[in-house]
Amino acid sequence: MKTIIPLILVSLSVLAVSCKSTKESTSGTTQTTENVAQTAPQMLASINRTACYGKCPMYKATFMDNGEVFYVGKRFVDNIGTYKTLITSEEVEAIKKEIVAANYFELDSLYPTPISDFPSCITEAQLNGQRKKIVDRRNPPAELKTFEKYLDTLLKDRKWEKISDETDYAIELK
Repeated sequence: MKTIIPLILVSLSVLAVSCKSTKESTSGTTQTTENVAQTAPQMLASINRTACYGKCPMYKATFMDNGEVFYVGKRFVDNIGTYKTLITSEEVEAIKKEIVAANYFELDSLYPTPISDFPSCITEAQLNGQRKKIVDRRNPPAELKTFEKYLDTLLKDRKWEKISDETDYAIELK
């Protein structure tokens, strides 16, 4: 039994080394290539406009770091249902710059109001290992208002591909 364990360890080591693939390059030398884990697209920013007692637009848009944008329209918007589109890499970089310019991670997480009829604008951002959600109910700082307006402008004049009639925010990234 004592000799079997070292034999198994040696066999596993040989097997692990042999699983790497080799590829002949054009210069005639052998290069080792390994599978590199692909990272899934990550949420960069989102904006969620909530209901009021009137006809406030209700929607959520999620901007991914690979340029995908997922949009779910619920009420009082042109596009009802779940949609997706793409933004350019320059627009992705611009979102990152807007997050930094707003000092987003330094802002308060809640800008409240005692008035129940006010809609909320809920934004979320993720950048450089930091993630934060801010609920804007009323009177946010100008930097946050600018960030919200910027995300809204990215939704205008896009060609949207309808994914489904579903209006549940939870299914948007499927």
